[in-house]
Amino acid sequence: MIRQLAELLRRVGEEPDAEQLADALWLADHLGPSAAPAGFAGAAVTTAASEGPPGTAGRPPWDPEPAAPRTAPPTYQAGIGSNSPMALYLPEARPAPRSAEGQRIRLRAPAALPRRAALARSLRPLARRVPSRDVTVLDEEATVEGIVDTAQWSPVLRPAPSRWLDLVLVVDDSVSMALWRDTVREFLSVLSSVGAFRSVQHWVLPTEEIPSHGIVLRPPTARSGERLADRSPLEIVDPTGRRIVLVASDCVSPSWADGTLGRLLRTWGESSPVALVHLLPRRMWKRSALSVHEVRLGSDAPGVPNSGLRVTPLDGRLSDSHRLAARGMAVPVLDLHPDWLGQWAALVSGETSAWDTLATLVPESPAAEVSGPPPSPPTALVPTPPEDLVLAFVQHASPMARRLAVHVAAVPLSLPVMRLVQQAVCRDTRPSVLTEVLFTGLVTRADHDADDADASVHEVMPVPFDFRPGVREVLLGMARNTEILHTLSLVTEWLFDRLERSGTPTADFTALLGGEAPAVDVARSVRPFATVTAQALRRLSERYEALARQLEKPATAEAPGLPSDGTRSGDKAAAGTPVVSGTVPPARTLLDRDELLTEVHASAFRGRDAGLVLTAREGGGATAVAVQYVALYGHAYDHVAWVTAGRPTAGPELPALLQATGRQPTATWLLVVDGARPEDLPAPLPDGPGTLLVTSADGDWPDGFTRWPVPPFKPATSIRFLLERVHHLAAPVALRIAARLDNVPLALAMAAGLLSRLTPDALLTALGADPTPGALPAAPLDDPVAEVCALAQDHVERECPAATPLLELCAVLAEGPVPAGFFSWALPRTDGSALAALVDAALVTVADDGATLFVASAVGRVRRERMSPAEVAAAQRMARAAFIAWHAAVAPTARDSDGLLGLTRHLEAMGALGDDDPAVREAVRDQVRLLADRGDTKGALAWGSLALERLRAQVGADGPGTAELALLLTRTTAAMARDEEPHRP
Repeated sequence: MIRQLAELLRRVGEEPDAEQLADALWLADHLGPSAAPAGFAGAAVTTAASEGPPGTAGRPPWDPEPAAPRTAPPTYQAGIGSNSPMALYLPEARPAPRSAEGQRIRLRAPAALPRRAALARSLRPLARRVPSRDVTVLDEEATVEGIVDTAQWSPVLRPAPSRWLDLVLVVDDSVSMALWRDTVREFLSVLSSVGAFRSVQHWVLPTEEIPSHGIVLRPPTARSGERLADRSPLEIVDPTGRRIVLVASDCVSPSWADGTLGRLLRTWGESSPVALVHLLPRRMWKRSALSVHEVRLGSDAPGVPNSGLRVTPLDGRLSDSHRLAARGMAVPVLDLHPDWLGQWAALVSGETSAWDTLATLVPESPAAEVSGPPPSPPTALVPTPPEDLVLAFVQHASPMARRLAVHVAAVPLSLPVMRLVQQAVCRDTRPSVLTEVLFTGLVTRADHDADDADASVHEVMPVPFDFRPGVREVLLGMARNTEILHTLSLVTEWLFDRLERSGTPTADFTALLGGEAPAVDVARSVRPFATVTAQALRRLSERYEALARQLEKPATAEAPGLPSDGTRSGDKAAAGTPVVSGTVPPARTLLDRDELLTEVHASAFRGRDAGLVLTAREGGGATAVAVQYVALYGHAYDHVAWVTAGRPTAGPELPALLQATGRQPTATWLLVVDGARPEDLPAPLPDGPGTLLVTSADGDWPDGFTRWPVPPFKPATSIRFLLERVHHLAAPVALRIAARLDNVPLALAMAAGLLSRLTPDALLTALGADPTPGALPAAPLDDPVAEVCALAQDHVERECPAATPLLELCAVLAEGPVPAGFFSWALPRTDGSALAALVDAALVTVADDGATLFVASAVGRVRRERMSPAEVAAAQRMARAAFIAWHAAVAPTARDSDGLLGLTRHLEAMGALGDDDPAVREAVRDQVRLLADRGDTKGALAWGSLALERLRAQVGADGPGTAELALLLTRTTAAMARDEEPHRP
């Protein structure tokens, strides 16, 4: 029995050891028996078709009968009966009726990048330490010897040890790479956390724009409303040879075939080690646009660039190996597997002097030939029959890819839709299965008519691909009617659910097949879905011909749910991306919050509340839920503003929220106030249709506000949370840790960071729990976030003493976002390792653009309690000195003014508002003036008034600096009055 269980786990990608199996069996015994899954909903569809009355074997299960009511389509929700097994259904479906019995559960999804720990270990050969070229440390022994020998007190300095290499990850940004986004993100996480590199940079390479824009690099993200700037690929060239470059791609783009990107690799390989990480499985490499050869690479020293490697061909396809070795450059092609990365790392580090591998050979010039046989003549002008295309695909594709191709032939080729279908019909959810369908000859890029394009359609269901002519019909002919109907119903539920969330009235799949006007009109509003559905219905039966013709008609402006101006009621996706102001924390994957988000969104669009308040204890996840709400539903608003509560409470200028748009009196807006009390809400709030969403630790709110308590994790969710982050942790130990931390998400995140430094028994002991195996869970701590935060700070300081000044700075800052540039000005000699240590410990989170840091709420509080008054005053002086230095650098050029503005909320906490130092007073005045110049006149008046109050309390009503600040406030008030005065003709 145990062997069978182990074999089943290996089939799904898990390789448990004996201890893990014992823990799983112990936990299963204590959790009690559960019903076994009966399979996915497709089994119910097949049964309904096969067990119907005589004479109806060929009739679809949802076909309406004239004399009898229609059979309702299967519900894709978990229905649990008293004596029936549990059936698992997809979470994207519309919720079941309240009368239906069911239970929402979450299953662990397969990792996009398996063997992450092994990948990290494979890069250890690159974790070398070398003498730094710009940082020195005192050599105490040599200094003492010099004093003894020469009687001169002169320090002797030596280079400080430093990590050997920087790493640059360049990611292909073609359309096909959207399938590998999760894999690349997890791979980047591995590279960043392995600790082997001085820095890890991430760039994207827009390969499909090369014909029009040339070869450029772009940062992976940009601020809201900001266009990604084009950068030269030469920027990552390091003449010192202290940098390695990894390029991640599926090598489908034509720029790989014509040698354009090969020449780019050669440019980088002249000075650095370069390797290409091929994301496709090895069996598909020959179908990509890259030519790969078997070679032996040799190196005599660590860090040799590709141009210095010895290249010996092994496959016999190169006739002139001496010319190749002299003029060609080999770029290793790596599978994303620990063995491949480990051998490449061993060659780069010098542990191995020779390596037999696969590589792409880049010639010295575009005219140089390094491949043996000449390419075959093009055959693009000779059309290939669709039957032959499908036959060639079936002969070479995997069984899962063949099954998926048949099912997606019934739906538009939209990436979310195809992933949904793959999850439902395939056991293998890896991107490589979908890649086989999209990039092996059956599919081409979709050619949308510009006159018929609808922005709202592409927002609801973007369709970048389409089958080649005739291929869809051939694939539909290979499918059973029940399969087509099941896939159509699955996608219809998903699409109608998305439209329903935006306020569009929808119907179900039965109503659509019945030809009911509302359902048909809604389906016609999304043209790709209507077109493909009409083709699939024609394939099913002639009785659907009339319905197919209705679906193919253009949608009218007066369709249900569509106003005459063509925009959906309550859905602002048609208007484009919303305007976002403020700094929104980075979104993180949430557990067990889907139902709460849906209910909050439904309440927001009812419009009956003064505001919605997400309440939770410190670290309970209210902010994370608000961030996820912005990520999921922000497109339904024209403007989104994120405000962190604090003093003063005037809030930012939000003039855009009051602008008229089209036929609506005012634009819809979403204002999120994070960490607020009732008295902290900005005043006045915007008028017009909009949503006020507040996160708070205060549960007492006045009438009119709707409270939505954010519960702590369930024990099972906490266990899953810890096991996903600490793979060596046993489930019973995770249960005891979670119980001691009261299942608080932030405390669990910090505990996961500690488990990379402590053993589970040591962590339980430090938390005051019994580490004995089999011991009962201890009672929850009174303040679990503070307890585990204190432990995390202790261990970070012990392992990285440079993090101590960062923690002391956090103690004299207000709660809320901190500009990353502030730490650079305050501690210019601190390297990135200190900040990385805080990030790894979950004490600090870095925004996606890297410009803002979010310090956990308990970090400053816990640190300040451990500091003496003298240490607090010293930290405040250091913060004020950085504030002055930053202003001195920004004033002449306005450089970094965005980051400087973000420092405003921290001025009172660092003691700058009441400081009588002339330099500090001048910097505070400049800060108020900067706020006014950037259009935030209300914020300038609020902060200026508070600064004037603090300064008068310190130096008197007529003390130095008070007159200048009062004059600035008077001028700001007059300027605001002029701006608010109505324009006269």
